[in-house]
Amino acid sequence: MFNKYLSHPNKLYSSHIENIFSKNDNSLEREIKLFHDIAKLKDNFQRYIRGEEGKDKNHSLLSAYIFFLNSNFKDEDLLFGFLAISSHHGNVENFFNLNAPNRYIGKYALNSKELIFLDEVITHAKSLDIYKNLNSSFKELEKKTEKYQCYLRGLKRKKEFTYNDFIDFKKLYSSLIYADKFEAIFGIRRELKEPINNSTLSNYINSLPYHKKRDKFRKYVLNNFNSNQRLFTLTAPTGYGKTLTALEFAIRFKRDKIIFALPFTSIIDQTEKIILDIFKEGVDIFKIHHKAKIDESYPKDRYSKVKFLMTSFSGDINITTLYQIIFTLFGNKNRDNVKFNQFRDAVVIIDEAQAIPYIFRQDFIKLCEIISEQMNTVFIFMSATMPIMSDRFKEISNLDYFKEQNRYIIKWLELEDGQNSLIEKIEKEAYSKHTLCVVNTIRKAQELYLYFKDNFECYCLNGYMTDYDKQRVIEIVSDRLNNSDNKILLISTQSIEAGVDLDFEIGFREVAPISSIIQTAGRVNRHFGKNQGVVYIFDDICGYSDLVYGDIQTISQTIFSILKSDDIEESNILKISELYFSKIKEQLETLYIKNEVELLEFFNINQKIEEIMDSKSFNQLIIIEPYSGFIKEVQEELYRIRKEESDKFIQKDLIQAQVKKMLQYGVNINQNDLDNFETSTEEVKSLYEMIYLPSGAKEYHCDYGIKKYKSDELDMEDIGF
Repeated sequence: MFNKYLSHPNKLYSSHIENIFSKNDNSLEREIKLFHDIAKLKDNFQRYIRGEEGKDKNHSLLSAYIFFLNSNFKDEDLLFGFLAISSHHGNVENFFNLNAPNRYIGKYALNSKELIFLDEVITHAKSLDIYKNLNSSFKELEKKTEKYQCYLRGLKRKKEFTYNDFIDFKKLYSSLIYADKFEAIFGIRRELKEPINNSTLSNYINSLPYHKKRDKFRKYVLNNFNSNQRLFTLTAPTGYGKTLTALEFAIRFKRDKIIFALPFTSIIDQTEKIILDIFKEGVDIFKIHHKAKIDESYPKDRYSKVKFLMTSFSGDINITTLYQIIFTLFGNKNRDNVKFNQFRDAVVIIDEAQAIPYIFRQDFIKLCEIISEQMNTVFIFMSATMPIMSDRFKEISNLDYFKEQNRYIIKWLELEDGQNSLIEKIEKEAYSKHTLCVVNTIRKAQELYLYFKDNFECYCLNGYMTDYDKQRVIEIVSDRLNNSDNKILLISTQSIEAGVDLDFEIGFREVAPISSIIQTAGRVNRHFGKNQGVVYIFDDICGYSDLVYGDIQTISQTIFSILKSDDIEESNILKISELYFSKIKEQLETLYIKNEVELLEFFNINQKIEEIMDSKSFNQLIIIEPYSGFIKEVQEELYRIRKEESDKFIQKDLIQAQVKKMLQYGVNINQNDLDNFETSTEEVKSLYEMIYLPSGAKEYHCDYGIKKYKSDELDMEDIGF
């Protein structure tokens, strides 16, 4: 019927297949790429792709069966290929669903409606030069599926899959979906990039004011460079310039790309500004997190291209969240696995490594070790409070630096009169010193801010503020600390702890895991001032500290008992940190997903990780309208986009850009607090379940966020991010 077959609108099928091959493909990768779209050769799909009658765009499952029938691969390789092809437009389910009744291979293979097109597709495929000697026998397919049903049952009983098998499949799946999407969007084969020029960064660092400690640290780290080593830790006190040093260390490997992961979006924005200031041209720098905005100055026909490059770690330097790395490693979703292939020949920097949840930290480390071997990936874990790593990691910093530090001392503050004693102490110090106070809940941060704001130049940071307002406060506080003689007081939750470059003279910290306390201390006398700073640790005043931090709070009690009897100098911090993390490793860390890995339960693994990472998923996202008419402007733009006759993918991306524009003013709020709003929330028209609080509503204040509803029960979102 058709003298030319298309894979996408106005794109020849054969060209699409040929362009997704890479010289680095192994034979299995090449074969699944060859077969992944073969069912698009059916007449119904060809009508669909030309915009004619019908909507039959199904092709993944039949393509997988044709691969299964014609492949010479056996056992796990054959099944991995089948699962990759059948999932290439969706998410990956548990491996042994292949053998479930009415699912995939097994009974489903015999009953699939798609199989009626088997002969038709094979006939069309034989007319193309890229396919040779194809088998279309339904009886042979039936026989082969019955054989593999028995094979799968035996395999399931053995439970012999390993973390290596888990990585093997993700490599295969990601190789397919990345190449498929890249070619569909750009219409070309992806070529390898040139490594980043190291001299640009070196010249920038050399232009900075001389700093004895930081320069000494940088030289020591760079002298430990070893191109044959792939696993590193970089442990150094806060304020030593780990970010730029690690970046220079990474560039020396001359790899395809650098992936820089940080725990919080506010730090990502800060890091991006620094890197953009260094590499002003010639280097693709992408910021990847759920609120990242795409530059709308790009022409519309490039919009999807830019978005794909940004969201798939395809830049030269990719700045992202730890959250994105975690789901790239563990996730079963298509959008997460398209990034996985980008670990190959990359340098991955994990900043604030202590932020990896201890529950699956051992799994995380194990996967990184395997990826470093199989994908030639370099991993650099950085922190001032480094978790216990395996012996395969090489430390590239001089740990004696910790012994040389005397920037601060940690003291226990006894609260004889509870919170009143804390307030008295803060009032005494804050008049003469730049002061930081970190508490464990949003509610307590707001209460203290409202108490102090009339008598001090006081600021607040907490998770009930929009990203826009949090970043605004950080910039104001930074300016006041550096350029004002007036002393300021910042009341914050723990979002201040990791990577935020602020320098106070004195700090107060509610009891927390020792790693969090050390991170708070890293904001006191951070820049090596003449006068030693003091960090006071005080007992629980929020009433929920044990619930907030759980088991790791219990482990910290041992260290608190030491602190109550003796002050801790910064020079002893490393010993305290090592004691803390060794206890966590001994008592709490396990291979969290080991049982699921043994059965390759991709969906279940994703679910378990989501339970840890998305504990706030029951919260409601609400947009805080920044000014009157903002939502109306967005709604009008959404209406205009939908009304325009444009490519549906471009249209989708333009809509998402408007959503991201709103997200910088978004807050995840607990339902109890939302229910107690007196101002009615409204829906953003044409966006499903997106609600907003109108500008000027009394429930939100730009200085401290959504007013926390007071109740006797802890809301789990109140843990202070």
